[in-house]
Amino acid sequence: MDLFDSAMRAKGDLAGAFEYDEADNPTNATAYFYLYRIEDGRVGSVIDAIHIRSGDWAITEADISVRWDKDERRVGLFIFGALWATFDTAMGTKHGGGYGKDFQPDIPWS
Repeated sequence: MDLFDSAMRAKGDLAGAFEYDEADNPTNATAYFYLYRIEDGRVGSVIDAIHIRSGDWAITEADISVRWDKDERRVGLFIFGALWATFDTAMGTKHGGGYGKDFQPDIPWS
């Protein structure tokens, strides 16, 4: 099962996207959170990526949400209702990723 969720900033210039790809074997599965540039209304180049985790994972589309903060400065990846990764487009920083099987992140979001 492959999962995908994304959210574009209101200005239409950037988007955050989550992808979980099981490939042919769940043990080879990977999950990434990407920051994309939007060009002419379509997905353009990848600006940055955060490796979330590898391996089999019991998640569904209902467990995932990609959304921008109220100032549309940061885009966050929420899994199971918790913030797992974020790109701060104003500061050019990223947070989160590289999680193990049972790790739960603690990333501030305001």
